[in-house]
Amino acid sequence: MKRKLFLLVLVAVLLSGCAGYQRVQHPPKVTVGGSNTIAVLFFDNFTDDYAISHEVEQELVKTLSGYYRVLPPAEVEWALVRLGLLRGQSPDRNQAVRLGQMLGVDALVMGEVSAYFQPINQTPPYPTGKTTKDEKGNTLYQYEYLETTQVMVGFTGRVMETRSGNVIHRLRVEGQSQSERKEIVRWPREWWPEGRRPSTWDLPNPSYAQVPYVRQNAIRQAVSHFVQDLMPTYTWERVEQEACWPGLTDFG
Repeated sequence: MKRKLFLLVLVAVLLSGCAGYQRVQHPPKVTVGGSNTIAVLFFDNFTDDYAISHEVEQELVKTLSGYYRVLPPAEVEWALVRLGLLRGQSPDRNQAVRLGQMLGVDALVMGEVSAYFQPINQTPPYPTGKTTKDEKGNTLYQYEYLETTQVMVGFTGRVMETRSGNVIHRLRVEGQSQSERKEIVRWPREWWPEGRRPSTWDLPNPSYAQVPYVRQNAIRQAVSHFVQDLMPTYTWERVEQEACWPGLTDFG
C-alpha cells in the first residue's frame, strides 16, 4: 500500500511540472550594440528582374524585426535622399556614421543582389498506367508529364556599425527552392492510340503559376542564411528546482 502511494505521489509531481526544461535565449554571434536598432538600405540589383532586390529588402526587414527594432523603409529613404545617396549606392564610413546619427540606428544593412534564375523544366510524356477503349475496341493510353519550377537567388550583404563605420558582418548567400506538379497531356487529345504517343511538341507552354511561391521560399532561405549570425539562438536547458513535495523520499 505504501509503495502504491509513493508511485501516485511521484506521478503527481511529474505532471505538476515541478522539474523540467526552459527555453534560454543566447545573444547573436555578431552584435550591433546600442539599442539594437537597424536600418535596411536599398540593395543594388545586378539581375534582369527589376523587383527582386526590393523583395530581398522586405524579407530582411521582416526577419530582422523578430529581434531588432527595424526602421520603416520610408524613414530610411528620407535620410538617404538628404545625404544624396541613390538606390544601390553604399555609404562610405563617414556617410554610415552620419546616417546612424540621422536615423538613430546602431547598424546599417546593405548589399547587392547578383543572381536570379527561374528555370521551368518539363519531362517527356510518360504513361500514367490508365487505359480505356475507343468505339472500335482499340486500347487507348493516357500520358502525363512532370513540370519542375526552380528558383535560385543570390546576394551579398553587409552590416556596417554606425559608431565607427566599420563592416562587422559580410556574407555571400544563395537560396534555392523548387516545386513539382504532374499534368495530364490533354491536347490535341487526352487518350492516345498505341502507335501514336505524345512527344514534347504536344506539351503546353510552361506554366509560371508556381514561380511566386517558389521565389518567396528561395528569398526566405537566402535571407535566413545571411542573418544567422545576427539573430539569437535558443537552447532548452534543465531547470533545477526544489522538490515540490518535501519528505517525498521518506517513503520506504
